Order: sequence, then C-alpha cells, then structure tokens
Amino acid sequence: MTMPTIPQVESWKPLTLVTAGEAMKSAGIALTDCLAEVDLAVDKSASTWRGDASAAASMRAVSEVLTASESKRATDIVGDALISQGQTIDASRSVIVNTRDAAVDRHGMSVGPGGTVSSPTVPGTDGDVLRLVLQGRLDRQAADFQVSLKENLAYCGSALTALKSAVDGGLADLEQHGGPGGTSLGSVELSGEDGKEIGTQIRDAVDDGEPIPADVLAELIEDLRATGVEPAQLEAYLNGDTATIPASTQQYLKEFYNTAGVDGFTAASQQLQSQGPAGQQAAASLANGVLVLSNEKVGTGRDADGNLTGAGSYENLPQDIRDLISTRPSRGIDGLDSNAMTYPDDGPIVDDQKNFVEGQRKLFDAMALAEAGNEPGTKLSTELIRQGMHTAAIDAHGGALPFSNDPVDNPGHAETLEKAIELGSRNTDGVHAILTGEGGPDILGSGYHADTAVMPLLQRDDGTAMASLTDWIPREAHSTAPEGTPEYENSVRAGSAARGLAEILASTESSDGTNNYTTLLSGEGKIGEGTAGQVAEALAPFVGDMTGMTSDVTQTNGFGEFGGSKDYIGGPVEPLRIFSILDTDDQASQIINGTALAESQRMDRLFATTGYSDLGDQAYRLQWLVDHGLSTEMDQRVQDGLDKQEAAEARNSKFTAAWTAGQIVAGGMGPGGIAVAAGSEFLKPYVLSVDDLAAPAAREITLDATQFEFDSSGDSYSASTWGSEDFRTLNILDALVNNGGIDINDVPDVYKSDGGASLLPYSEAERAYLGEDAPKVRYEQSQVVLKLINGAGITHLDEYVSTATGDGQRYPLATAIRPVGNNPTSGEILDWLASDEASRSLNNKWPTRIYG
Repeated sequence: MTMPTIPQVESWKPLTLVTAGEAMKSAGIALTDCLAEVDLAVDKSASTWRGDASAAASMRAVSEVLTASESKRATDIVGDALISQGQTIDASRSVIVNTRDAAVDRHGMSVGPGGTVSSPTVPGTDGDVLRLVLQGRLDRQAADFQVSLKENLAYCGSALTALKSAVDGGLADLEQHGGPGGTSLGSVELSGEDGKEIGTQIRDAVDDGEPIPADVLAELIEDLRATGVEPAQLEAYLNGDTATIPASTQQYLKEFYNTAGVDGFTAASQQLQSQGPAGQQAAASLANGVLVLSNEKVGTGRDADGNLTGAGSYENLPQDIRDLISTRPSRGIDGLDSNAMTYPDDGPIVDDQKNFVEGQRKLFDAMALAEAGNEPGTKLSTELIRQGMHTAAIDAHGGALPFSNDPVDNPGHAETLEKAIELGSRNTDGVHAILTGEGGPDILGSGYHADTAVMPLLQRDDGTAMASLTDWIPREAHSTAPEGTPEYENSVRAGSAARGLAEILASTESSDGTNNYTTLLSGEGKIGEGTAGQVAEALAPFVGDMTGMTSDVTQTNGFGEFGGSKDYIGGPVEPLRIFSILDTDDQASQIINGTALAESQRMDRLFATTGYSDLGDQAYRLQWLVDHGLSTEMDQRVQDGLDKQEAAEARNSKFTAAWTAGQIVAGGMGPGGIAVAAGSEFLKPYVLSVDDLAAPAAREITLDATQFEFDSSGDSYSASTWGSEDFRTLNILDALVNNGGIDINDVPDVYKSDGGASLLPYSEAERAYLGEDAPKVRYEQSQVVLKLINGAGITHLDEYVSTATGDGQRYPLATAIRPVGNNPTSGEILDWLASDEASRSLNNKWPTRIYG
C-alpha cells in the first residue's frame, strides 16, 4: 500500500466515488428489472408456441435472467465498494484537512506533505524550566497532530487498496459473464452448523500441530464477510442505540469460537494476517465477532415493543477464552483484585504460568485487531480492564510466582495489559463501572473495590493504559444539550467517571486500609509521571465542580458536589488533596492549575456578561486551590528531605508554567503569545523564598500594591497568582469591550495598545498607568473606567472583586485545612490533611455566606 500525501488527498473528491457507486447499483437494479419483464413476456408468448421454438425461447430468457442476476451481484460488489470506501476516504480527508489547518493556522506548526508535524521553538535558554515545559507541551501537541494525520493518510491508502481489489474482482466477473457476475459481499448464507464445521477443521489442524489448510482459510474469509454489522445498524449503535445481526450469524460465530477454541481462534488470526488485504480484513472481522457476541447492545431481532431480543453477552464466548480474560490469580499477594489462587490447568506451576501468560498475549493480540466502532459488551469490558489492572499490580510486585520473590513474567506483559485495557475502554459504560464501582453484581461481582483496583495503574510511570481508560472523559465532559439526549447522557457518564477517579485519589482510607492520598503524594508508590498528566487531563474539565460551581456555569454534568463533611455543598479538603497529588508532576501541575486559573479568569468575563457578583466566590476558590495545592506539595517535598530553597524554586517554576498555561487557555494564545506570557513582568513578584517556608500559616503569596487605584486602599493585598482586584477589573473591562458593552474609543489611552484597537495586557497596562506622573491624572483615568463599567450595567463591581480576592472566604478555608490550635507547623498541617478526621470535620465545607 502506498500512502498518499496531504496535497493529493486534499485534491481528491471522494464523494464522486459514492455517486458513481449509487449509479452503478441503480443500473444493476434496472437491468434485472428489465430482464425479468423480458422473461415474463417470453413465457406469455411461448404459451402459444409449440415444440423446440417454445423451449428455446423460454430457456434463452431464463439464461439471460440468470446472467442478469449475476451481473447485479457484481455491480453490487463494485457499487458497495465505491460507496463505502468513498465515504471512508471522505471522512479521513475531512480529518486530514481540518487537522492540518488547525496545526498550521491556530498553533503555528509546520506540516509536511507526508503528515510530519514540527512544533515552533519557544524562545529562551535550555536552562529555562518554563521554556522546557512549554516546548514539551508543544512537542506533544505536534506529535498528536502527526499521529492523527498519518493514521488518516494510512486509512485513505487502505481504502484505496480495498477499493481497487473489490473493483478489479467485480470487473473480472463482469467480463466473465458478458456482464457482472459473482456473489456480493456478505451474501453467504451462514448457519451454526457451518461455524461448527469450519471451527472443527481449524481446531483439528491446530491440535495436530499443522498450519490451517489454505482452502479452509479461504472458506473462513468468505464466511467472515457476512458476519459484520450492517452499516445502518452500526451507525445506530454508534449513536447510542441498539443494533441487530441475523440470528444465523450469531449462531455461526458462537459455534465457530466454541469449536475452534481459543487456540484455533488465535492461530487463524495469525495465519489470516499473512494472507494479504483480504486475510487481514478477515482477521479484523474475526476479532470483531468476539466483541459483537459479547455486546448486550447487539441482538438478533426485536419484539413487538421494539426491544432487543437475542442480545449478546459475555457468556456467549467459549470458556477457554473467558478463562484467559477473567482468571486473576492472587499468587500469594495481598490486596490484588484476584479471583483465583493460581493459574488454570494442573501441571507444574511454572509451566502453567508461562502457558497462561503466552495464551493471554496471543488472545489480546488477536482481539486488538477489532475495527473501530466494534466495542466489547460491558461485562467483557470490565473483565478486560480488571485483567489489565491486575497485571499492572503483579508487575509492581516483581511478577513473582505464588509465595515466591523470583520474577518470572515476560517483558511483553506491559503490552498485554495495555491491549487489554485499550480493548475494554472502548466501552465507556465499562470504564464508568471500573472507576466508580457502580455496576451491580452482574457486571462487577460482589468483591470489586475501585479505590484499590485502580491504584496499580495510577502508580505506573507509563501513562498509556490510563490514557485508554480516561481519554474519552474530557471529550464528552461538556454539554449544553437537554436532559435525555445522548449527548447529555454521555456528559453525565463522563462526569460521574471523573468523580469516581477523583474519589480514588482523595481517599485516606480505601477498602484495604490504604491511605491513597499519602501513597500517591510521596514515596515509592507516588503517582506515576506519565500517568499523572493523563489524570490531570481527565479531571481538568471539572475543576469548577470541585469548588461547588453549578452545572449551568461549568457546562458539565454528573460530577456533583465533591468532598466536604456535608452532603449538599462539598468542601476544600478533598480537592486540595487532588491538586497537591497532581502538583508532584510538572505536566500534570501545569494542566490542572492552568485550567483552574483560566477558569478563575472566566468568572471575570462571565460576571461582565451576567452581573452576578457571587461568581467571585468561585473565582477565588479556584485560585486558592492552585496556591494551596502547590504549597502543600512543596511542604511535603521539604518533609521528604528536599532542600528548602530547591523546593521553593520548584514551586515557583510550577506556578509560572500554570499561570502561562492559564493565559493560553483563557486567551487562546498562539506560540507568540506563549513567549510574551513567559516573559511577563507580572510574574516576577509571585515567587517564594526560603523565608516563606518558615510561616506555613501564611499560605497565600503577598504582593506589594501597584494598583491602578480602582480599589482606593493603596495597601498591600493578598492574592494568589493573578487574582488582584485591579487585575480582575481590567479583565472585566476587556470583556465588556469585546462584547460591545463598552466602546473602546471611550477607554483612556493609557490602557490601550498603540493602535487603540485593543486593551493592553495587565502587566503592560500597569506599567503605562504607573508611568503617568501626576496622581490626579491617574485617578481621573481610573474613575473613567469605573464609570464605563457601571454604565454598561455592571453595578456590583466592588462586591465581585471583593469576593474574588477572598473576602469572607479566606479565614474559613484556612480553618478547614488546619488542625485546631495556634500556629500549627507544616508537618502538622500535612498530617491533618492526610487524616480522615479532616474530611469529617464540620469546617470542611465551602463557605456559603460571604461577608464584605
């Protein structure tokens, strides 16, 4: 297969293939209709004829009709191929063009004809930590773009190959019959006996140690063409509905897998993959069949009320396949999500272990070929994921045999667990059950505990498995669709799954007695480097939910009130635990804190639109979480023995990266904007020194006042990051200018760019304002701004900026995360946060009454 280039694909018009395919199928129908009329006319005429003339005319008519039927089936082959592959190419073409445009136009990246993507270079030196973080983020983004482009270019190439093969075959039949001929794809009549017969032939060959005969493989390839879900049914399924396949197809698959057994299934898959495009497609169909059989949303018909009948289930799969998927031996290790002491079979334990591991590898290799759109049933999904997590736990214990410390597992175990979890994670209902523990005995059994089973994945440095488990959550998190719609339900499921994940992280007393919070925060069991970033991406859409925002503000659903000692409000202790865990990793810290800071700034813009001053509560809580999460993680590093100055510098670096990321998210900066943000003078006062570590009660960063005199005090103010009253006032002014509430021509020039078309960033506006020599001029300019904001209908500015900078919340929140007593030490605060008592404390609630 030759992979096309982006310019080639962009020049294609694949929908013309679809049009041609539809025309060809219509022509085939017209041909058979016409010849059927000829046959009827000949029969009527021949009834008045006698002898050989009558027989000859009738036979000729029948012959032509039979040829026409063959012709129609051939035109169907070509027509179906043109339609399906044309649609595939068109979909991939759209993805390619849109991805290329997004990478180049919105992110300033370079894209080569073959799909290679290069990120821009962030200015700075190699010793600049922020530059390295930002460059790494851009590089990862470029890599994601590149994967998407190359995958879709490959899809286009595969579609062209498949199209050429189908068209060549169809045209050959046309020529052979003086017109189209042959049988159309999927026209084979399947039965349970057929599946049993070919499964037996394959099993016999495998048991004899022989390759599967070529004629058996050819027959299997032909049969498998008829086992798929019809396009219309598949589309309905992908849209959240149920789908049907013929009962004979389901019975064929059940009998085939049952008689071929797991060894026959994996052997057939391996041999088919070496049989060219047709064999590779058959291997994929073979894997599809396993998932289809297990899926409770795919049945064989519908009752009078339209309900699915003959639905798939995990029990449809043969026992030997289920044994490899579901057997989770404890191997003498406490705390595993196990359901057996050791491996199946009764041979020497070392041999049983090796056979089991090798059998799993072959099985998951074969199943991993299943095409996109084919999902396991919910039970199969959870069993695959649990097997992957169990494998991760065993790897973490050295892969020892039962009651032994000798590692014997092969290095392919990591790939096996990743494939198992990737397959299982295709079904988001299954993932939801795994992360929340909500699935019922039919899905999870009675002994499943999410707060212990998921921990081995959280502790892996390789985040591949966690990415499979959670990457759907941020995609489906936000929705404004009405309740009851599929989009809304997807959003609820994503929010609920994210909450389950958050609860696992924040737990101080899990089902097996482990303090997950302290384990993941520090020491050998801390959250894995690659995994932390995946967790942060999954939880980032819900930072507002963690601070008590309502769904109309967050546009998320299903997460609900989180933490707190009361059922109805949530509290700060549990979110603070999550932020501090994620702050142990640079990338995760940047993601979660950058999102929180951007969301905090969004409250300013939302206030400018709605005038609701209570949004200031949320603005402050978000910046509070960022500040205190970083400080808690810093204190823990010092407790672990890290030099105080080094801990302070690490905190400063993480905050700087988070602030920059927040600006990017809030303002949609490109690479140029990143460089501006990274070099902003506004960042420089927000740093900690070693002296700050000696005063753990003063967790907030204090910045000397350099106000615009929007707030008249002139004293120093406490504000985490960018959260001063002046900064928020300028944000509100900017939002009102952008939404047309204020004419920018009315804004004093000192706040505007040289061209006067936009407002200056805060740091530049601050510098320009303070550059005005006359205090009276500065005062008059600030008063103009306040009058403009008030004139735009925003009449509660003072109340908003007061609550947004902590008025009425600062003391209650400080009380919630500290033990009772005067001036507790950093160690005492850390111990309190890590205790179940902190969660149960009546102080663990978000303040509901704001003073000021």
